[in-house]
Amino acid sequence: MVRLEPRRGRLIIHAFNRKFEWVIEPRYWRNPIIGVILWLAIPLIIIGISQIFPISVLSLISTLIFANILCMITIPLTVQVIGTGRVNFGPHFFAAIGGYTSALLSKNFGLSPIATLPASFAFGALIALFLSPITIISRGLYFVLITLLLPFILLEIAYWQSEIFGAETGIPGVPILLDTGNVFFDSVAYFYLSFVIVLLFLFFADRVLRSRYGFLMGVINEDEEVAESYGINTAKIKIPTFTLTSGAMAIAGWFIAHYYGSFTGPAWLQPSFLILILLTTTLGGKGAIYGVVLSAYVIASLREITRVTFGELSIVVLFIILLLLLYFLPEGFWGLYRKKRYREYFPSIKIRRG
Repeated sequence: MVRLEPRRGRLIIHAFNRKFEWVIEPRYWRNPIIGVILWLAIPLIIIGISQIFPISVLSLISTLIFANILCMITIPLTVQVIGTGRVNFGPHFFAAIGGYTSALLSKNFGLSPIATLPASFAFGALIALFLSPITIISRGLYFVLITLLLPFILLEIAYWQSEIFGAETGIPGVPILLDTGNVFFDSVAYFYLSFVIVLLFLFFADRVLRSRYGFLMGVINEDEEVAESYGINTAKIKIPTFTLTSGAMAIAGWFIAHYYGSFTGPAWLQPSFLILILLTTTLGGKGAIYGVVLSAYVIASLREITRVTFGELSIVVLFIILLLLLYFLPEGFWGLYRKKRYREYFPSIKIRRG
């Protein structure tokens, strides 16, 4: 039996002995819908511009896909930082775990991308669960150093066991996700596939941060000792948060492996990639999951523009520009939006001292 109960600005749906609430006021859903429509239209806009100006459409779409890969890592990372009160300097470690898992399972056991997806998430989450006690026993600089060492350890293992992990040559022969026979259509399809993954990440992150669990995450981030004094079991919040968000980061590695048809761990375990991840998170705004999407696209675009314009000096020019953005936008890109429209509560990142 389904019963509708209209209220002011919302509609309550009674079904299966449960109550669901749908906010129907346009101010709550108008901007997200407009944002998603514009996001979907980006490839079409690029194709239209290419008819007027001589630009490489495939290069620009691959840049957009790279931006989505950044989003796949930084959205779970933002949730993780809020829920654990710790800054993880090893998110690319879990992305590499997902990439190696999917590549090795595909190459050695012939598993399809559909089968390697849950395996990559599960293995990344399992390793994170094993490492999760560090969120309790380590804090501040010690936690940063531990997580910073993880990708370097994996990098050394990749070179040590090069016959398994391929070192610089990587693991070839990974089945790709899409193959229509047309490179252009494949690139556009990959963009929309990565777009769907990022949109799902945003949806789940949004639901978690707006829930009671998200409120407890914010309390822990604000002051862990105060949270414990109020009877909050911080371990029951931090360990699942660290585990599940790390598993979500491994999905980015799964996508990378099946997008490129191979996985070269050293290329993704470099400090330069970590810097891009951390800058994406910081420039997005403190605890702003939507801001990291905007910053990911800005950083990916600047990376491509500087590469084409400055050649070998591109990385230097890119980091100088990003440092200037950090200086002039202390609250990130989302802070510009919040100054005008700050309605809804999200737990903010305020890493505690010590």
